Order: sequence, then structure tokens, then C-alpha cells
Amino acid sequence: MAETEEFEERHDQSWEDRTLNLLQNSNIDLEIGSAKSRKKGKKHKVRWMKRPMAIPEVIIELQSTELREAALRCLSTFLLEKREEDPENYYRTGYLLYNSCSTMAILLQEVLAFYQMMEEDSLNVRACKRLANVLTLFQCIAANKETRLKFVSTSVPNFLLPIILFKAPLEVFENVQAVALSVIGILCQAGEPNIIQWAVENDMVELCWISIEFGNELSKVIGMHILEAILKDKSGIKYLCSETSEYLLRGLIRVWEHLVCLLAVDQEFSPRLLFHIVRCYVLLCSDERGLKMVSENLPKPITDGSFDNISEEFPIIGQLVNSPSSEIVLKFFSSVCGQRSDVQDLQGVFLEKDQYFVFGFDLNFWETTFYACHIKWMMHETHFTVFNGREDKGKCGDKNRCFYEILDTEIRFSQDGFNYITVQEW
Repeated sequence: MAETEEFEERHDQSWEDRTLNLLQNSNIDLEIGSAKSRKKGKKHKVRWMKRPMAIPEVIIELQSTELREAALRCLSTFLLEKREEDPENYYRTGYLLYNSCSTMAILLQEVLAFYQMMEEDSLNVRACKRLANVLTLFQCIAANKETRLKFVSTSVPNFLLPIILFKAPLEVFENVQAVALSVIGILCQAGEPNIIQWAVENDMVELCWISIEFGNELSKVIGMHILEAILKDKSGIKYLCSETSEYLLRGLIRVWEHLVCLLAVDQEFSPRLLFHIVRCYVLLCSDERGLKMVSENLPKPITDGSFDNISEEFPIIGQLVNSPSSEIVLKFFSSVCGQRSDVQDLQGVFLEKDQYFVFGFDLNFWETTFYACHIKWMMHETHFTVFNGREDKGKCGDKNRCFYEILDTEIRFSQDGFNYITVQEW
């Protein structure tokens, strides 16, 4: 194909363009991308592809073994360009790829051929880039709402798991793994129940665990994206917080804790990774078992101010950790009810309607000071009035169970695992 050289220049673009930019609802990734701008080459236009029949013609060329590599590169370059400039054409191409004769079988053949090179230990940069082009086509199919579920039903995405789990010495291969993982992320991000169920049943949570623990930064962030999508689904969070999956949840929390501690030391490594970890903590708190697991294993750097500077540099992180919409985020508040050293660290208690929660205070400060906190939840109000340094009571005002906890200087309030709460001085 005469246009081959036109695509060589474009192929070495940022791997983030091939992965994270395809994932929706990632404000922190966009913010960090703009805050830490990189020099980019002139965008290379694929002008000749504007002809009406150009896309079908190139798709047909996939059937020729001699033209296939150039056709893959051509389609991949076109899709990366049109994703933002012309989303309608982007989704249309996904539909054509999935429904055109033999195309899915040909793309699967490319994956199987890559398997053979993995087995023979003969991987090279050219083969990795060729597979990356195939994965870009898979991304397009996964992004189209008309082909997404059909794509999953063919089990073709399952063939990407060995690639994601494989270890190879080539540096570029780690980025190809991130592209493969992003195909799973694009499938899951729409939150369709059938696809989340597929992800759970096909061990995608375990896959994310491995990617977050051992993958490069791109794979870690994409793995967190997938976990967020699963945790946002009712069946997904139910599965992850079930007794049978306790080992899995404990493993993830252990990995998150390790990463948070590393990020506290080297905060330049990946602020967006911190954002997604905290967001997963928040999502877990909507489940009773998840809340208990998080409260028992929350990393110390999250509560001791280690990330204050990051919150200033990237306000969206500060907005998350200061949001009053969740149990875990309330641990960031520093002066809701008294001074940090003045309140005993007590365990949370579940209360039935009209049942009281009794708490005590230490230090002489409380013996001479009157102080009050006001908690308003939905249409109900609860007042905690502290005086004479001994004890006071909080009453559950709802027909369903409430949860009260004083931990250091914070008061938390939730009902049946859902966290609709505002906390303010009174």
C-alpha cells in the first residue's frame, strides 16, 4: 500500500492516547494530563481516508495476508484520529468491523499468531505494534453500544487475558498489555449489567488485582478503572464484598495499602492512581462488609495529612477526600467536633430505632468546655451535646438501622450502608 510510510510516523504516539483517553469519567487523568503537558508532534492527518468507501476498502484488505499489516496500521491510525474529531465515524467503523465478513476471525487469528510468538519466545517490537493495532480495532468495537454485548458473547475479549498476564522482557510489551487491558475497561465502563456479570464470572477482578500489583503505571490505572466500574454495579459490589470473595477483597486492599504508602513517599509517581484508589475505598463503603474492611485497613497516610500537597496541586483529589458523601472521606475532616487528641478512639456501633449510642471523652479540656455537633441526615436531625467531660447520648431517629462512630475528631453517620450525610458545627 502506497500510504504505508504515512502511518509509520504516527504509530509511535503516546500510549496514553491508546488507553486512558478512551476511558470515560476520568477527570483526574484529564486534569493531570493538562497540568503536566508534553510536547507532541504535529498531528498527521489521514486525508485519503475521507473518501466515502475508503473504510470498507481497507477492511476488505484485511483478508489479504500481504496487505493485512498495512491495513491494520491504516485503520488503527484512522480510529485514533477520528475518536475525538468524528465520533460518529468512529462508532460506525466499529459496527463495520464487527459485521463485515470474516473480519473478527482474522483479528482473532492475529491474536493467536501472537500467542505462538509468546510460546516461542520470539516477540519483537514490530509484532507488538502490530498487535497494538489489532487491539485498537477491538477498542472501537467495544466502544460501540450496538456491538459491545455481541463482542463479549463471542468470547474474543477472553483471548486477551493470556497476553495481559504474560511476562516479556520487551519494554513496549508492557504498554501493549495496557492497551489489551483497556479493551476490558471500555467494555465495563458503560456499566451494562450483563457485561459486569461477564467480567465477574470471567475473573476480571483477579486480572485487575494482578495488573495493579505487577503492571506498569498505565496498567495499574486502567485496572482501577475496571474495578470502579464493577464496584458501581450492585451485583459487582455484592460479589466482591461477599464472604466467598473475602480473600479477593483482602488482597486488593493489601495492594492498595502498599501503593498508598509508596505514593506517600513518591507523590510524583502517579497522583491519578491515588485518586482511583481513594474512589474505590469510597465505593466499598456503600456495602456493610466493605465498610468494615476499609475501616479496619485504611492506610495511615490517607488520614495523617501526607497528601495535603497533592490535594493543593490537583484540586479534584481534594474535592474527593473532602466530600461529605461517604464514610471514608469523613476521616479527612480535622475539626468537626473538638480537638484531635481530645476524643477517645471508639469502635462503630449499629443501632436500632430509638436505641442510644453512648460515648465518653478524656482530658480536662472537656470538663470546662461546652461544645456541640449537629448531624443532619435526610429529614432527620441528631444532636450531640458535650459538657462536664463525662458522657452524652446520640439517638437513632430513623426506622431503619443507623451507624454512629466517633473516631479521633470525626462523627460518622450512615443508614444501611448508604452515606447521605452533612456534618457541620452547630
